[in-house]
Amino acid sequence: MKTLHIASVAIINPNKELLLVCKKNSEFYQLTGGKIQEDENDIETIIREAKEEIGLEIQPQQLTFLGSHQTKAVNEHNTMVHGYVYWLHLPYFFEPVIANEIDKFVWMNKNNYQEYNWAHLAKELVQPKWLSL
Repeated sequence: MKTLHIASVAIINPNKELLLVCKKNSEFYQLTGGKIQEDENDIETIIREAKEEIGLEIQPQQLTFLGSHQTKAVNEHNTMVHGYVYWLHLPYFFEPVIANEIDKFVWMNKNNYQEYNWAHLAKELVQPKWLSL
């Protein structure tokens, strides 16, 4: 079984809603982020992926490390992901401009979050911490 090293960001708006995105041909909602390239660190990956996937410009000092977690990948067969996840608390409301492999997004709140299929990394690491905010 192979392991992918990824970096992701849990974006929270002023209403404490959590942004999750859904890739084309997937049923799972996941954090914005992606595979860490050879010439990148985790923060550089998040900055690149946020701009590519949702049109959001992030500065490194806006990110706070949430944790790392290893779990089963939802979109790749026989694969594990080791994810490095950061918080980004936005002081303003943001409307994502989706691009690349992203099909749709949702701002999760405490009333709707159970209606969606969460990717394992988001559900296992982020969901419990987000619900306690």
